[in-house]
Amino acid sequence: MKGKILGKVRELILTDEQYDRLQECTTGRGGYQSLCQRVYDSVKTKSGKLVAHVYEADMERINKAAQRNDSGSWQDLCREILCANR
Repeated sequence: MKGKILGKVRELILTDEQYDRLQECTTGRGGYQSLCQRVYDSVKTKSGKLVAHVYEADMERINKAAQRNDSGSWQDLCREILCANR
């Protein structure tokens, strides 16, 4: 039932360094910490790689932030991750 509410899941591969930076984005000020926390908490190791399982609703927010050219650590990290996962 939860998957139907939140939408489909997209898998994104992260480097160890990206994973560490994502953890840093779970604290601080702004409205992005809960999003980063959900993505961080979703990361599992699959075939030796770190894989985040991101729900469709969160992917929409990530894509919008990446497209707006906003400057910030989480936006820059999202752009980097999205570019590497094309």
